[in-house]
Amino acid sequence: MVKRFWNLGLAALVFSAWGALAPSAVGGLVASLTVSVTPQAGGLNLYEYTLVNDPTSTLPIAQFDLAVAADADIQGVFAPSGWGFEAPAGEGYVSFFVESSGAELAPGATGLFSLLSSFGPAEFDYAIIGIVPPNIDIQEGQIQAPGAAVPEPSALALAGLGLALAVGGRRFRS
Repeated sequence: MVKRFWNLGLAALVFSAWGALAPSAVGGLVASLTVSVTPQAGGLNLYEYTLVNDPTSTLPIAQFDLAVAADADIQGVFAPSGWGFEAPAGEGYVSFFVESSGAELAPGATGLFSLLSSFGPAEFDYAIIGIVPPNIDIQEGQIQAPGAAVPEPSALALAGLGLALAVGGRRFRS
């Protein structure tokens, strides 16, 4: 995610310089992000993100970055039509971005993004980027994303059995 924000920082610098040369109305991004986490077969969790660009926003959303655990085992990524994604293994982020002109989430629009992971939810950073040169706005926050390894049920049962035997063994010795 740091690499992604570095590229974004460079883009912001370029757009800021352009904005200083070409005056225009300063826009603002007003967006909301929610997540639903649903257990799936095979020990996977489905993370469904709903990204809403508020009707009062003056910028379309062109990118959504989400931090995840570096070893989050991201699978089955889905993005809206015209959007692409990258989720490099071991890098700790998933980035959704506009690939086709006109696919941005305009003010009042909603986008659905999803992914599968064997990891349970934990709080991670996210960034939503709205951009119309020379204006750029970034909204940041935290939301649940794949981050906590979920033990197999059989491993939990064995751990519970071991604990019960340890406690039971103490009772018989007393």
